[in-house]
This record gives sequence, structure tokens and C-alpha cells, in this order.
Amino acid sequence: MAIPNKEQERMKLGWPQEEIDALELGFLKEIISCKDKLGVSAAVQFAAFMAKKVNLNSDNYPVFFELIETGNQWVVNTLLGDSVPESYFKPVQLNSFMIGECLRMLTLWQPGGVYPKALQIIFGILKLAYDNPVEGYRMYKISIPEINNLGKHLDKEKDQRDSVNRVILSILDKIASLVEPGKDIKDKATLDVATQANNIRGKFLDLEKTLDEAIPELLLKKADYTLSEVAPEN
Repeated sequence: MAIPNKEQERMKLGWPQEEIDALELGFLKEIISCKDKLGVSAAVQFAAFMAKKVNLNSDNYPVFFELIETGNQWVVNTLLGDSVPESYFKPVQLNSFMIGECLRMLTLWQPGGVYPKALQIIFGILKLAYDNPVEGYRMYKISIPEINNLGKHLDKEKDQRDSVNRVILSILDKIASLVEPGKDIKDKATLDVATQANNIRGKFLDLEKTLDEAIPELLLKKADYTLSEVAPEN
């Protein structure tokens, strides 16, 4: 006689496996939201599990993105361990989804509103993606609003040697190089994106200029992640 499995038994009692899976996922999302000390503590342990037991690879990286998106320094530091933030995603083959997720997070985050190492991870991916600007742009055609949301994270109160400023300026420089001097560009979208990247970079480097001369002022509204960030228990 066949022994009914756990899922069949649950179905008889009115609890389909999909409903149980949905409950588990809901609780996990609540943990990753990092809204309170207990949630952050659980998220840190989950990050430790992912970093030490699972390991980042091409089959699981979206979950790592979810943890980075928390912007919580304890979660991010646990994920990173001893890794260099800008190189963290090197084991994963670049693709348009990764680039799109990075740009979505940069749009979501306010300048100063997220732990700098989380920014370094995201900008490290974009730097790798646009290191060859033609190939990067072919993979993901970055838009002017996305360029603006990338550039808004420049901090004029720090110089170009600052770790976050340095990598942003490098990305903008690569994207600006999509248009070479003297080369006829027929694609207006490419020309506009390259011009805006160069414009933002120039306004940052020029001590007489301000970023709001290149980026909408609304995007430049600053926040302080240390004022809203929740620490884990103990």
C-alpha cells in the first residue's frame, strides 16, 4: 500500500502546499524588510546562511540582491565578509536583469540614504557592465533618467578620490565615451545619454558648478541612512 506523502496529507486537511509556501515567503519578506530589531537580527542570520552555506552564483543571485536592497549595514557587512564590495558580483555572468536591478535600486535610494558599501556593490556591477561601454550599452540601454539617478549619488562634499565618487565618475566617463570626438552618431538616444553622462561628470569636477545644473533638484534631496537604519538586537 502506497504511503501518502506530506503534501497529499496537507491537501486532505485543506492546506495546499502552495499556501504554505506563500506563508513562508511572506514571513521571509517581512524579515528582509528590516523594520525592527528582531527582523534585522533574523536578516543578518539569513545573510550569513546565504554567504557561508549557499554562496553567490548565477542561479541564486536575485536573493542576494534582495538582501543588498535592504541597505542595512549589518546585513550588507555579513554578506560581504572579507570581500571587496566592488568585486562582489564578479562570479556572476553579467546580464540585463542585473543592470536593471542596480539602476532600480539607485533610483529608489536617496543620496546619503543608504550604507555606502551597498552602493559600492551596486556601482561595482555597473562599472563592470560598462567597462566596455559599447557592449554594456548593447546589453542594457541606460536612459537619461537612469543616468540622473546614478549621478545623484555623487557627493560634492567629498572629492573624486572618495570610493563611491570614484566609481561613479568612472562609470560616467565610460558612458560618455560612447560618443567619440569627430565621430558621427546617428542614434540620438545614444548621443543624449553620452552627453548627459559627460554633463554630470563635468559639473561634479568643476568646483564652480553644482550638480543641480545637470540633475533635477528633486533627485538631489539628501537623506541620512544612520538616522533611519535599524540595528539588530544586542
